[in-house]
Amino acid sequence: MGSSKAQFTLHTHVTCPAAFKVAHVLSLLGLEYEPIYFDSKRISREEKLKWFTALNPNGRSPALIDHTQNDHVVWESTAILLYLVTLYDPEHKLYPKDVFEQSKVNQWMMLQASGQGPTMGQAFWFGYWHHEVLPSAYKRFVDENKRILAVLEKWLMERKWLVGEKMTVADVSYLSWYEEAYWVDADLEEEFPAVHKWLESMKALPEIVAGSKKLWERDDYKHDQAS
Repeated sequence: MGSSKAQFTLHTHVTCPAAFKVAHVLSLLGLEYEPIYFDSKRISREEKLKWFTALNPNGRSPALIDHTQNDHVVWESTAILLYLVTLYDPEHKLYPKDVFEQSKVNQWMMLQASGQGPTMGQAFWFGYWHHEVLPSAYKRFVDENKRILAVLEKWLMERKWLVGEKMTVADVSYLSWYEEAYWVDADLEEEFPAVHKWLESMKALPEIVAGSKKLWERDDYKHDQAS
């Protein structure tokens, strides 16, 4: 599985919003990691699967290796976030101590994992990458994305954060996908102002900025983008 001077290795690829939510939480918790990008332009999917499925049997990014825990591997981004806050958030900065509050956080995280992420992913697919134009499929996922946004908008109109009086890992989990919402016909500032305000408050945090910057400025990322 390789070695790293940092505590963690984060395996991802250059168009993976799920990796950014992991990077944000790592940064917020002050945890050191080394990101490694799967180079989709220089290696085939078949070649990738030969080594990457040893880390993640599902073969999808991201995957996180914890070198201080016998190279323990965690895959699926929400599982990674829960692993990090369970093991590395003793002060409960992002994950509450109370089990009932935890259940509230978990609910929103599951909506992100089962609803927001897949819905936006499918909207991107049918909007930009599918081999034929299917307006009805694209509309289906755009509409579902806006339905979920409307749920969040209603909830956030009366509160600053999803659970309790401070930001939790649940809030952070939504940020990276919604930074690209305009690509799938969602004008957050105009249509969902409470959601927009919520996201902007997170984007202004130095740790969030640092988490994004570390991934964006990787030399292998910039090289892959330029090729």
